[in-house]
Amino acid sequence: MEMIQGDSFQKELKKLKKRYRSLPEDLKVLEKLILKFPQGEDSRHCNALKKEAHKCICKRRMMCRSGKGSEFRVVYFYDGKVLELMYLEIYFKGDKTTEDSKRIETFWKEKLEAAEAAETE
Repeated sequence: MEMIQGDSFQKELKKLKKRYRSLPEDLKVLEKLILKFPQGEDSRHCNALKKEAHKCICKRRMMCRSGKGSEFRVVYFYDGKVLELMYLEIYFKGDKTTEDSKRIETFWKEKLEAAEAAETE
């Protein structure tokens, strides 16, 4: 499965890595979990924000060893057919209470429009 980090995700990760040194290793652990259960079938720590057929945008709790446990949230897009995993957002729950819904909605619309365009060709 291809794992892609969006530009905004990379910027947020870069800022957070300065405060939380174990974040890159913790993200690798999360990636292994996502590879096993991409739509969050494994636990109550994952929530599907948007879902249509095989595509979904999920928000998952992430444990951080240098932080206060599972205070991080990672939002990602999973396309079951293409096996693409696109990280959209990472944030510390203490800094931000909820995900960026505008960013998620914009990304979702773009993906659906691209899929429709591909089907008509």
